Amino acid sequence: MRSPRTTWPAAALALTLTAAVSGCTAGPGPGPEKGPIVLATGSDLSSTGVRQALIRAFERRTGRSVRIVKLPDTADGQRSQLLAAGQSGSGAYDVLNLDVAWTAEFAEAGVIRPWGTSLDGDFLDSVVKTVEYDDKVWAVPFNTDAGLLYYRKDILAKYGHHPQPPSNWGQLKDLATAVTAAYNRELARTAEDGKVPEDKKMYGMVAQLRPYEGLTVNTLESAWANGGDPDAASFTKGEQVGALQLGVADLKDRLDTIMPHAAVTMDETESRRWFADGRALFMRNWPVEYASVAEKLTPGVKFDVAELPARPADGKRMSVLGGQNLAISAGSKRPEGARALIEALTGPASERCLLERGFAATRDSAYREAGKAPVCPLPPEHGEHGEHGATGQPWPGQQPPYTRTLYAALLAAEPRPRSAHYQTFSKVVQIRVSEYLGSPGGTAIADELAREADEALSGRGAQRTRRPAEDG
Repeated sequence: MRSPRTTWPAAALALTLTAAVSGCTAGPGPGPEKGPIVLATGSDLSSTGVRQALIRAFERRTGRSVRIVKLPDTADGQRSQLLAAGQSGSGAYDVLNLDVAWTAEFAEAGVIRPWGTSLDGDFLDSVVKTVEYDDKVWAVPFNTDAGLLYYRKDILAKYGHHPQPPSNWGQLKDLATAVTAAYNRELARTAEDGKVPEDKKMYGMVAQLRPYEGLTVNTLESAWANGGDPDAASFTKGEQVGALQLGVADLKDRLDTIMPHAAVTMDETESRRWFADGRALFMRNWPVEYASVAEKLTPGVKFDVAELPARPADGKRMSVLGGQNLAISAGSKRPEGARALIEALTGPASERCLLERGFAATRDSAYREAGKAPVCPLPPEHGEHGEHGATGQPWPGQQPPYTRTLYAALLAAEPRPRSAHYQTFSKVVQIRVSEYLGSPGGTAIADELAREADEALSGRGAQRTRRPAEDG
């Protein structure tokens, strides 16, 4: 059930923004709390970047210091370390920077404490779902994400197609097949031996199909595109089995027809490299990769982004929500300071700063036009290095060029299954779908995958001992 949320009156929002910019943000005040507020995070916030700059601004405003603890690079390593620390009762951390898929598990394990109040109405409805579990709010949305379709605008135009993205996945396949065939024929005519070098050949699409969380995300999006219900509690009931079967079959079909086989080894960074190097016509990826693509391809001219293709039945364009939420550790020795830090990092002005520096903001007000949106109080020189290796170039004082598309994608995006056993579910999907994609002819896996997925989400299924090589 959705926790009650309040809608901010314009005057109240303006007062909040004024306080954030002027440095009058309420801090924890004098009290017994001692020592720095400890923030545990998987991203290196100790280097230069917008999030680190927001933390340092909080320190200057409040007089409270923040110590950043860098967790392991892999998502599995981060999750394991945070769970172990929380369950030991050590109280080593005050604020946890959590993947959006971990809320239910960390709440169930008693590692984080309830936020205690409802969130204000400025947060995007889709994003609020990622901090709710068992009728309670457990965290505050920090930065979010939605999958986008990157496409080569110039190449579509060159080969006689309107430089607009395809409306559905079937159209994408047809368009990719026709355009890449013409492109590669032209390359072959200019080659001395009449053959296209593999490193020059253009494929129709790249995506993240390595057996890690990216494969789970692509599988869910494909199932939803085939009629799956993101809010369904079971994959074995109703139309969910058929949607899962068609979704996985579609991934296999794309891999066999318009994708390079190397897609089964790709993550966000590698797929972005292929697209930016001119080796793919389309790419499914997160907006954080936009700036790195723009270093090689001219935005709006050579490439652009759109929402993911719609499903034909109802025209819905659904992406899996990504991002991170900030929660107070159950063992925190400085809960007042932790709360003050979280409120500062997720306030309207801070969220606008995140958007201008290449992150997807979690507040509706951040997406307003300049002059109507909160004002980012940071100086323009603070850039950000994205988690996936992309260098996010700032757009100081203005929205990134893809903002309207991203905003629409976020409104339609859906969270991953909200279960305390989500990680087991994700491993099941990674193992089973990876096996299917790697099989020469493909085998029917829908019923078995659906059964194992339901067992995993309910906590009944034991995880298989063979695991993907790495979790991303």
